[in-house]
Amino acid sequence: MHFRVGFNSVYHLTDLPSFVSGKYVVLFDPQGAYLPRVSAANPGKRIDFTGSSALSFYRDQFSPYCAFGCDMQSPFSGTLFRFPLRNADQAARSKLSRQAYSPEDISSMFVQLFEEGVLALLFLKSVLCIEMYLWDVGEPKPKKIYSCSVSSVSDDTVWHRQALVRLSKCLNTTAEMDAFQLEFLSERISGDEVKRQTERFYVVQTMAAASSRIGSFATTASKDYDIHLLPWASIAACISENSTKVIFNILCLLLLPQPPLSLSLSLSLSLSLSCIHTLNCSCL
Repeated sequence: MHFRVGFNSVYHLTDLPSFVSGKYVVLFDPQGAYLPRVSAANPGKRIDFTGSSALSFYRDQFSPYCAFGCDMQSPFSGTLFRFPLRNADQAARSKLSRQAYSPEDISSMFVQLFEEGVLALLFLKSVLCIEMYLWDVGEPKPKKIYSCSVSSVSDDTVWHRQALVRLSKCLNTTAEMDAFQLEFLSERISGDEVKRQTERFYVVQTMAAASSRIGSFATTASKDYDIHLLPWASIAACISENSTKVIFNILCLLLLPQPPLSLSLSLSLSLSLSCIHTLNCSCL
């Protein structure tokens, strides 16, 4: 797994991010404030938890990972991230950020993410589902509170959603256009009550020709400035009854090397000793 500029955004929330994948737990401590024997040259640790007693000795750190099939004893087929939130005392001393976060702040973010779930999923290539969980103290497992997903997934759906990858490999002199329908399901769960909403969108996406003005601009940026751009645009109209929602995604993409997505990616946000919120993303 490779971590690039985007991963550094986690330091807005935490001073000590960590993740579990396979048989390893990895912790990052760029300040050298929390982990023993770390340095600027090696600001973290990787532990084979299957061959150690990490869970029994450091239960407060590793028990939050015991969810979604991970038991911190045998290898886990997936990836779980943990971001202990930076409290006010830590923020006052932190060299990374002076911003503190509370469980209420994350709850508010979850509500916003749910309300804009379609926006988050509509133009992505691989992510099929975003689920949000609340893990209260004393509860045996997290409880799902929000869910947004692409429904009725087929091979045809996958093919259309991968159009950006497919067309970016072609050096065509003419513009390439793709159109398809997507259906989204949103769920809000409160106790035994589940509120569901389904929306259908018609998506049109296109790659500008290499000979177009935006195509020429991208070519010049690549040759003269080593800035790799991709002239890509897409638009989605909600075709559900009684809806006039139209969403635009018009941009000249800045391409960065991307790591492959695992089949199941879970981002665990550890909020406090009393509760844990979890964001779970399922991918193609």
